[in-house]
Amino acid sequence: MELHAVIKIIWCKTSAFIFVNCIVLLTGQLSFADPKCNREEVQIYNGLQLKAKFCVEIAISSEERQRGLMFREELGLGDGMMFVYDQPQSVSFWMKNTSIPLDIIFADSNGFISKVFKNAVPFSEAAIFGGHNVQYVIEINAGLTEALDIVAGNFIKNIMVAPMN
Repeated sequence: MELHAVIKIIWCKTSAFIFVNCIVLLTGQLSFADPKCNREEVQIYNGLQLKAKFCVEIAISSEERQRGLMFREELGLGDGMMFVYDQPQSVSFWMKNTSIPLDIIFADSNGFISKVFKNAVPFSEAAIFGGHNVQYVIEINAGLTEALDIVAGNFIKNIMVAPMN
């Protein structure tokens, strides 16, 4: 990768990180999900505390999951993609043909986040292992999990996620 491309990536990540931190400091939480979201809203909680809301596209079919966010030029700050599997399983992701740096959140059938992979490198073909018993995966812009302190042990709520017992 050429030096100017590396500098551009670093600048973009740094700018996004600073912007998100400013908003979090001003609002106390991140709620970028458009109230008129025509996709699905996903919420991330730490116990009873709402940490973030995102408006996500849902990838359910095998074809939708394989394509994911490939070939996209941009991803809105409050947007993302949620991958839904029929049942819990071992999953791996990669960044082939994906130009947007991403954070990847892996959750079990109850929505509990088991792993957060930060700053996935655009176009990388290296496998990102999400773990075993994963049923939901959410991709959002890189830097947001760090800025919002989204970590393993938090949980997601969405119409697609089975209600917790």
